[in-house]
Amino acid sequence: MKAIRHTVFTLLLLLLWSFPASATHWHNPPSERLPVTQLTPRTGAITFEQVTFSLEIGTISNSDWGQLRVKPDKLRNRSGKLLGPGYINVFTYPRNRGRQASWVVDNLFVPGSQSTQKSKISPNTIKHGTKLPTGELSASSNLSTPPSQPEATIYFDLRPGIDGQGNKQRLRATVLFSQQPLPTIVAIARLVNRFSPQNFSVSNTIVNAEGAGHVDGRISPESSTIPTSLSLGRPPQPVSPTPRLPDNILFPIQVIQAEQPNLDTGRNQCVPMAHANALQYLEDRYDNIPLVWRLPQLHIRGIGKIGSAGDVLIWEPVPENSLVANIDSYSRRAGVLDLDTGGYTSFCGLIRGAFGYLTDSGSLAVTEFRHQGSSSALLGSGADCDNGTILMGDLTSSQEGANPTWEWMFDQLSQGRAVTILFSWYDVDGDWQGGHSVRVYGAAKFNDKKYIYTLDDGNQGDNFSNVTSPRTQQWEVADTGQPGLDGVPDGRLNMNGMSWEIDFALSYEAKPTLFIP
Repeated sequence: MKAIRHTVFTLLLLLLWSFPASATHWHNPPSERLPVTQLTPRTGAITFEQVTFSLEIGTISNSDWGQLRVKPDKLRNRSGKLLGPGYINVFTYPRNRGRQASWVVDNLFVPGSQSTQKSKISPNTIKHGTKLPTGELSASSNLSTPPSQPEATIYFDLRPGIDGQGNKQRLRATVLFSQQPLPTIVAIARLVNRFSPQNFSVSNTIVNAEGAGHVDGRISPESSTIPTSLSLGRPPQPVSPTPRLPDNILFPIQVIQAEQPNLDTGRNQCVPMAHANALQYLEDRYDNIPLVWRLPQLHIRGIGKIGSAGDVLIWEPVPENSLVANIDSYSRRAGVLDLDTGGYTSFCGLIRGAFGYLTDSGSLAVTEFRHQGSSSALLGSGADCDNGTILMGDLTSSQEGANPTWEWMFDQLSQGRAVTILFSWYDVDGDWQGGHSVRVYGAAKFNDKKYIYTLDDGNQGDNFSNVTSPRTQQWEVADTGQPGLDGVPDGRLNMNGMSWEIDFALSYEAKPTLFIP
């Protein structure tokens, strides 16, 4: 039925395109007679941003990278009715009005708006009887209710065809919403031409989302030079529509898990937070009587603070009842003194963080792991990345592929397992520059393209910007070339065709206990 509905939708588009835009027997505006809705600045649903990257390798100010933010709760039609779920497409125009539009955002999936807000503390965590945070981080560990629906975000090329820097304050664009993804065919241009471009303001945003060590154990290198915008690869390039109807007119194949929880993150704390988001998702899903799968801490902000006892380094969770703080303490990041300090998590720290925590704290949270990527066929106790300094019990993870694949992630998500990935970015010479870890909450395939959906904190540190910073992102993934050699495949998935590559993927399978009173 869904496939038929999508086919009818596409055929309707083709039928409507066959009529001239100025047809006299159609008196309503295009937004009322076509199966798409134009979004204007007045709705407040759309925000365009120019990205400044503030990373360990340096700062890239006023880059070519744009970021689109979509507020699902404000996606409404002319009559005020909520529109989601659906897809957002953006076409931008240069100052020269005679030039053709660039299709810069291709079918960004936006979940439907939630009618009620979700508490950051779920009923499952409240019933643990754990005390609310006290001590050093209690003032910054805000437990208030977050927005009812996270913003959907995606990177795009802010200046198509132009490489350079400089402040961008306004953008001429046509933004369309549809309940189905638009097919990438030339006739889309004729559809877009039925709408008048709108002038959107462009705000500035800072992205410092990083903190994952490379899978071979390297950490962020010292950099004495300020990188150019090409150091992170080119922004995602505009779509070039094909000249005909796609061969595969099918409703999207997709799996979308709950996109919560998603918590504000300390500086370089992406790996412990990816673990915490994944584990809390499993508890929210599986800790329901008669099944029990339960974590002993609350999902609130915290750090694994470094200290010493004589000449021995120790890591303590602050506050003690913070899930991410406990995982962070097992990860053993260097220099963690507060939410604004701390180094990368090494790859072995990634394994210690999850496995060490669950070994000591997860008697009611039995978990099985499997992974793709890394040079080891077995990770965990008695295997690679276990240096004998902590107990990992019998927890291990078996390798199920030399490199992460979209098919594997889709399969894991479909089985109700949590998934996190580690991806890295490289400079123009192919040298590793840094990395980031996120939870993957969805995967989709349409228009013969494969996508994943991730959540993280785009501005890490003690800013508690949970209104705008934690985000969900959409990425097209494909092996488009190895770093420094575009178009030369290397077996790893690139993010949005950039030099960002997925190195490692970890699957968490909850094994609930059957509880019969």
